[in-house]
Amino acid sequence: MSSNIDALNVTEVIDRARLSRLQLWVICVCTLVIVLDGFDVQAIAFAGPAIAAEWQMATSALGPILGAGLVGMAVGALVLGPLGDVFGRKAAITVSVLTFGSMSLLTAWASNESQIMLLRFLTGLGLGGAMPNATALMAEYAPARLRNLTISIIFLGFPLGGIVGGLIAAEIIPVWGWRSVFIVGGVLPIVLAGLILWSMPESVRFLVSKKAAQTKQIDRIMKRIEPKLEHDNNIRYSLGEASAQTKKLLVKHLFDRGYKLDTVLLWIVFFVNLLVIYFLISWLPTLMVESNFNISQATRTAVALNVGGAIGALVLAWLIARNGSRSMLLLFFVAGAISTIAIGQVAVPADSPAVNPVISLVLIMSATFFAGFFIFGAQIGMNVLAASMYPTYVRSTGVGWALGIGRLGSILGPVIGGILLGLGLGMGFYFLAFGLILLVAAGASFALSRHQAPVDRTLASPVQ
Repeated sequence: MSSNIDALNVTEVIDRARLSRLQLWVICVCTLVIVLDGFDVQAIAFAGPAIAAEWQMATSALGPILGAGLVGMAVGALVLGPLGDVFGRKAAITVSVLTFGSMSLLTAWASNESQIMLLRFLTGLGLGGAMPNATALMAEYAPARLRNLTISIIFLGFPLGGIVGGLIAAEIIPVWGWRSVFIVGGVLPIVLAGLILWSMPESVRFLVSKKAAQTKQIDRIMKRIEPKLEHDNNIRYSLGEASAQTKKLLVKHLFDRGYKLDTVLLWIVFFVNLLVIYFLISWLPTLMVESNFNISQATRTAVALNVGGAIGALVLAWLIARNGSRSMLLLFFVAGAISTIAIGQVAVPADSPAVNPVISLVLIMSATFFAGFFIFGAQIGMNVLAASMYPTYVRSTGVGWALGIGRLGSILGPVIGGILLGLGLGMGFYFLAFGLILLVAAGASFALSRHQAPVDRTLASPVQ
């Protein structure tokens, strides 16, 4: 590339260059952020039955404790998410990871319900801020042809965190008690925050969008992405998109002409789907224990949910790359509704004389696997879609507010689950109600105008 270019379009360079080691490192670190996010979000669900037993609480009384962290996540997504558009993705991710790590660690020393609710709220602040900024950072380092795949890969971290957390919890809670889960979930993020500070680059698109003075920093990053580039002292950088970095109220740009309806529809999908996801995450282990399965079996059912989610996300990314997102998301939401309803239909107590307990457990875990496959897969697909809908200057805000509105659904999911559990309406009714709600998300996702088209493979050639 010639050195007399007046303005270098960094978006075009990233889209056409081969995937560099720097970009692979960003994928790895962002994935670790989401893994630990998923671990700490679900830690309270793994520990919930043991907390209820130790403090002699009714299981339905776990609802406020489960909800406190989710309220924190909603606030964190709405507040810390947009901070990434102001101070940078790296700073926002570091603060978020340090927050949820330190608060999770302190949770291990909680001695009553009030303390654990407060600490779960504070943990949630960090959890809510980490995801939108990691999504934005990855979207801005991934070339267009690989964006679906790379963002899907980092979001595999959430179910992977649930898988790892569930397997660890199943082994350590019976031996060291529920507090051990929060010690593990606190120490690891604190270590990761140090790694981010030491090795994570800032988003080069963010630096260009802010007209950052650190031209040498941008030069270094671009050289690592595309070694063939040549630079001189007069080079300027551009994004090839409209910029509104001088406008301070970023949220209002989500309702600019052409974005308004899509923003509302996006929020509806996030709200409904996260309501269902967090009902499953929060109550599955407890409902299994209520059905007289032991805590290890109950925790492994949560693992099946997350394994399904991890596989479903990869399958959906592959399908969207070939068929576009509109029809594939509709398919996954409808299939997710059917799978969720199926959990309630096959759920038979472990001590029921009508069905062998081993067969009952296999049926429940199978239905739970497919619910995770379709519902988690659809959510990760929506995360990718949200990251691609908005321009750079408002991307963290767009993803953060979609997740923040979705977190309101995630708060209601456990609360509604607790109310239904208290009414004793039965497993079949619980899962039928939440399955039918998913059809709203199916319709709203289909109505979005900004869907992803099948991937254009002609962008795969490197910069000459």
